[in-house]
Amino acid sequence: MAPIERVSVAEQVARNLLDLIRTGSVRPGQQLPTERELAATLQVSRPSVREAVRGLQILGVLRARQGGGLFVTSLKAAEILAPLQMLITLTEDNFEALHESRVVVEGAIGRLLAQKITVAIIVRLRKMVEIQQGLTGNAVAFRVSDMEFHRTLGAALDNPFLERISESLYVLGFEYRKIAWETPGVLARSVRDHEQIITALEAKDPDLTAAAMVRHMESVHETTKAAMTKKAQD
Repeated sequence: MAPIERVSVAEQVARNLLDLIRTGSVRPGQQLPTERELAATLQVSRPSVREAVRGLQILGVLRARQGGGLFVTSLKAAEILAPLQMLITLTEDNFEALHESRVVVEGAIGRLLAQKITVAIIVRLRKMVEIQQGLTGNAVAFRVSDMEFHRTLGAALDNPFLERISESLYVLGFEYRKIAWETPGVLARSVRDHEQIITALEAKDPDLTAAAMVRHMESVHETTKAAMTKKAQD
């Protein structure tokens, strides 16, 4: 594998790995080199490799096995999911497009969730929000809980395609969202949004749930955009 330019590094790493899989250089079920070995071979940082691998795991192209090691799932996964990689480099130019996509997707997901949600999932979500209420002063811990909250919603859909699309959009905005999470009041606002989503789900009202999901997306967009503007001015 040839060294790659340090532009959109994680995306380039992901494309290299996908090319290896599509050409049969790495076969289904075969273990990938370690993170350290990939970083050395591609002459990139280990965090860049980690980010690329995480994206491919979300898409189902790679799978981590208990005991360690990353393995290729199947060639079909790489072929089918390649057009939906969601590994586009997020910039200020396409930031609005990401928001537009999340509003459309999460609104539709809210309607489905209202029909499919179970009492057990609602109890789990309620517990997460209780924990989040105590994490508004700890941005790192809150990020972990926030991701799990949205992953739980995705899993409740019982639809692997929508689940992966939703999670991919979430991950795509993660780096910019981290800026907003450091802003006072933003985490508490997210907790309130989460509470409203759960209340709507408990009512099993599709319109109410879709509206709650869209309001959360609008809140995420507003606070993230404000944080980005402030950072650019500093």
